[in-house]
Amino acid sequence: MFKCSGGAPKSKGEGCVLIGSRIQILALVVAAAFGASTPARAADGRAEQRTAPSAKNPDPMRNFYTVLEDLVSDFEYDLKNGQVSGLRDLSIRNLAVNELVPASFKSHLELVITERLLKAAKVRMIQCLPCRARKTVLSGDQMVISGPETNPAEMSRIARQSGIQNFMDVAFSYQPTGMVLSLYVTEADTGAVIWSRSYNSETSRTSAYRRGVDQSQLEGMRSASEYLPVVQYRATVYYGYQPDVSGYTSTLGIGFRMMERYDNRKKEVGFELDYFRNANSIVGADTAGNNDLYGGLNLTLLFEHAWNLIGEEENYNRARGSILAGVGGTYASGFLGGIIRGGYEWRLAKYWAVTTSLAYRPTGTKFLATTDVGSVSGIEALFGVSALF
Repeated sequence: MFKCSGGAPKSKGEGCVLIGSRIQILALVVAAAFGASTPARAADGRAEQRTAPSAKNPDPMRNFYTVLEDLVSDFEYDLKNGQVSGLRDLSIRNLAVNELVPASFKSHLELVITERLLKAAKVRMIQCLPCRARKTVLSGDQMVISGPETNPAEMSRIARQSGIQNFMDVAFSYQPTGMVLSLYVTEADTGAVIWSRSYNSETSRTSAYRRGVDQSQLEGMRSASEYLPVVQYRATVYYGYQPDVSGYTSTLGIGFRMMERYDNRKKEVGFELDYFRNANSIVGADTAGNNDLYGGLNLTLLFEHAWNLIGEEENYNRARGSILAGVGGTYASGFLGGIIRGGYEWRLAKYWAVTTSLAYRPTGTKFLATTDVGSVSGIEALFGVSALF
């Protein structure tokens, strides 16, 4: 062994440089196997810094154990919701990993899965050491190595002796583009598979929740015969500037909209029911009396269609837009007229929205008994705040 220090012979120093280079190469290989990232070097030799998630860089390099935690959390979610079968007197039998993961990682993965089983489902876990034992037999000039997993009768005997009713087998695959954690549960006596599930980091429920995406959007497309309607309700408080018999008037109103979503939430179709009240009749005397269109009972019903500007998936962490168009009519005492409305909605967070609308009301006549008291026509403007549920 050479000591690399000042005054060492040149030949020995060169040997140390060669050994150091090999150590650096080995360190890079190990880092790649664990998904760790080494700092990139700029042209001047300085380390470049990784940027944080942003609108311009939405997918920064993810940490290996953070992604693994997402997969295990998806498994824990299924445990808490009773979606995993065969958890009585359970034992983890086999763990397999691909070539990019060191064999020592198996112990860590087993402990993590065992922890979630004990925490989320209160499972009675049984450690089965004979399940992983190996037996070596010398047959002639050949050495045969076998284990209980290749002998169902022996495995069944071990299970009965240890009080095991179900086995769990785990397979973990890591690639630089993602991870897959696969698990399945079998009956110890018969070997029948009673539950199986794979968790992919690219479709992780936990990862989607952290990014603010509704997990239901990541489910596979259903055929027409299996379609389940998704209905969006909203209650809206309006302030309007609307045409009346005696001219334009300020109104306050409430609305209820029921829309069914389709085309992966990109479109909606449904109805809206509104009631408006003259603001003067709320804060003081109604000078228009019976001639006022919005002084008494009135209902506006519209058939509406909306185009949601949400891209491929709706992210509740961002404001989303929606273009709305509707056609319908207004009924009041002595009045029945049509209306065409269009608007734009800003959806904020998950349950709130702000709406601005413009509408055109064709000429309609207001009657008092059999007397024509005037016509109503013109453009109206509405501003509303909605609660979605």
